[in-house]
This record gives sequence, structure tokens and C-alpha cells, in this order.
Amino acid sequence: MSNFAVMNIEKNLITVLSPTLRYGDVEITGTDGLAIKHGVTAVYGPNGSGKTTLGIILGKGRYTFGNRLAFDSGDITVKLLQFTDIHSFTGVDVLRYDQRLESSENDFVPTVGDVMGAAATTERWHGLCHMFGLHGAEDKKINFLSSGELRKLLLINALLGTPGLLVLDNPYIGLDTASRAELDRVIRSLPAEGCDVVMLLCDEDEIPSYADNIIRMDSCRIITGNNPQPSAPDDDEILLPEAPREHPTFATAFAIRDGVLRYGDKIVQSGIDWRIERGQRWALTGPNGSGKSLLLSIVCGDNPQAYSNDVTIFDRRRGSGESIWEIKDNIGYVCPEMQLYFKSPYPVEKIVVEGMRPWLKRFGAPTADELRVAREWLGLLGIRHLAERKFDTLSSAEQRLVLLARAFVRQPALLILDEPFQGLDRNHKERLRRVIDQLAGRRGCTLIFVTHYPAELPSSVDHTKSLTR
Repeated sequence: MSNFAVMNIEKNLITVLSPTLRYGDVEITGTDGLAIKHGVTAVYGPNGSGKTTLGIILGKGRYTFGNRLAFDSGDITVKLLQFTDIHSFTGVDVLRYDQRLESSENDFVPTVGDVMGAAATTERWHGLCHMFGLHGAEDKKINFLSSGELRKLLLINALLGTPGLLVLDNPYIGLDTASRAELDRVIRSLPAEGCDVVMLLCDEDEIPSYADNIIRMDSCRIITGNNPQPSAPDDDEILLPEAPREHPTFATAFAIRDGVLRYGDKIVQSGIDWRIERGQRWALTGPNGSGKSLLLSIVCGDNPQAYSNDVTIFDRRRGSGESIWEIKDNIGYVCPEMQLYFKSPYPVEKIVVEGMRPWLKRFGAPTADELRVAREWLGLLGIRHLAERKFDTLSSAEQRLVLLARAFVRQPALLILDEPFQGLDRNHKERLRRVIDQLAGRRGCTLIFVTHYPAELPSSVDHTKSLTR
């Protein structure tokens, strides 16, 4: 019998009575006697270990798909919270990640206050917003929120209700240091209010000290023993596939002088001065809502505010007749919003092929050589087995890796990575750091890297730009 088996199920929140658990095509083994205890439970394991599937099963109830679960106090309300829940929560289908930058396309996008209704006038709402630093959110349009602010909104909405069990899938991603500390204070207080918590984590370093129970998973199996196990180091040599073309000649990758960043009429940042020379590797830091993603949207050419600012990209002053497509052809870009709104009917390998082509020539059947290079990149990131899968069938971590392969494949002159490691386990993060260092070193890519975790920074990063609120 496993370490999690108990004789008296009345002492547990949920006890699994099935020898296996199944949801869709995924089967979790080693579950005989598994118990979710009252309090805070941390479930951790690498990407693909079955954590999210376990969370879905807990949320579906006791007899879903033949799974047998015993609840100590009858049926309870279970809330599973994932970042992608923002679509169902708002009822709004934002078409593109950069739609918020075009004012004419946001007329029918609701504000947070519109979505929340009367709840946004309650004392608890204002208390939770204050606790998470989400000030003045009621007047913001939903797609104007940063990824960290969206996650805070989902958490606040979940906490407005009174679930008996709150299942949080990777709750820390996208949150700055202060917000993570606030989240910890909230989570550890919930069991006393009658709400138990299960945290699904892909990095054992995120297991909080106040966790009452720890469950380890690997390869869709419950692993007996509660102690975190160190991951084996990845010592494989990093060999980059061939580059599709050489970098253009330039001295300054990006520069902004006395810049002003706005969302509508609201000034987010002013007086920004920043110059990035060819081959430099920068970390861009700052709390949630400080304008990091907004600034990056100007760097990568998506934001019309580039024309109202003194901005230079690849030695060309914006608004001087430069081609936006030429700018985009030399930039690889990944951000959380891109993943949130990314839609494609094509298999993964073709999505990666699109990344190596000029923007205006992305469509059309891939060549054999293009597919070969795409599969080499998928193999380098450990996801070659996904080559023929559709994007919307992938897990959140798998989607992130596909978008990174799509950005890496052109080995661009400027690589912009906005919180690229969200939801990835330790081994994937380490592998990606080594790939990025190779791109910056051997290929000479200029790099802008955003993260709320200093330990995630590639070793090649040697400059820092910080924004404040």
C-alpha cells in the first residue's frame, strides 16, 4: 500500500478508491489509497506527469469516467483554476494577442467592472484587489491587463466564492515577487476559512513551506514517498540546427529616448531611455503592470505608439519609411499573451516552419528541407513526438515549447522572450537556457529576456533594464 493510503477516509478531504484514474486518453496509475488531506496539498512533477489531469478529475466529481472518489463530507464545490480560464470567465473572444494595441478594435471588449458586475463593488473585492496590488482594475478593458494581472483577476474571482476545494494549476507563474508573497499569505489562510487547496506545481522549488501534504508524480503515476527528488542534470551537447539566413548589418538593435507608454489615456511609463546595441543581452525587470510587455510591443513593431515616440529599430528611425515586415522578419518573439490567443489549424511542425519564413510568405506547403529543420528544433527542445499534433490539443507547457521553437528556428537578429519559462519544469528551463546562450554566443543574437525569477536568466545576460510602477 502506498504512503498515501489511510484506514479512516473520514480524516481526509478526498480518498481515491480506484486503482487508476482516467480522463480522456490519460490514465494515472499508483492511485490506490491516494488521499487528498485537509489543508494545503502540493502536487508536483515534471511537465507531462499528469498533474493537470489529476486536477481535472478532482474537479469533475466522484464518479466521472468510472473514477471512484470518496469525499469526507459529501459533495463539495471544487474550483480548478488555469490561466486559459480567462476565455470562459470573460465570455470574450479576443482575436489576437496584440489586439489591445489597436484602439479601434477594442470598442466592444468589456472592462473588468463590466465582467464582474456587482461583485466589483463589494468590500471583499476591494480587499482582495488591495491584497494583490490590482488597483483600479475595474476600469481596465480585459485585454489591457498584463498576464500577471489576468492571473490575479482569476484568483480574485475564484476567492470571491466559497469553494470547498480550490485547485490551482501553476499558481505562481506570471506573478512578481510581491504578488507571490501575497498569494502565499492568502493560500495558507484558506483552510481556516473552510477552503482546502491543491497546488499543481512543475518545479519542486515552488513547494511552499506551509504545505501540509506533498504528492509527487512522474509519467502519469503517483510516486510513493513525500520527499522532493533532485532532477538529473542535462549534459547533452547543444547543437543548433542550420540558420535560414544571416543577420542584417546594424549597430543599434533598439533605442527609445524620453519615451511615454500609454494604455488609452492612462500613462503607464514616461521618460524612458533605453539603448540596446547589437549583440547585447538584456534582462527587463519590473513588477506586474509596470509596462514591460507594453514596451516590448514597441520594440517588436506591434505598437503604433512607436510613431509617437523617438524610437529606432535596426538603425532606422520609426516613421522614416521603414518596412514593418522587414522589422518583424528579424525578430523572434514569445510572450504569454501570444500563447493565450494563439490559434492555428496546422500541425506543430508547420507552425515551426512558419517561423523560419518571411512574414509575408508564411503560408503554403512546407518543403522537405523546412520540415527537416523544424523537426530538428522540436527534437532539440524535447518535443519531436509532437510534430504532427494540433496546437490546441497540447498541454500549456507543450504549447510554450512549440512557440519557442517557432521563435528560435530563424535564429533571429533580435530575440525577445517575455517570461518564456512559464509553466516549464526545471529540466526544460535548464535546456532552454543553454539553447539561448548558444543563440546569443555562437549566433550573436541580441537578447531581451523578461522574468520575475532571477535564477531563470541565461548566463549570457549581462545588462539589466528595470521599470517601476
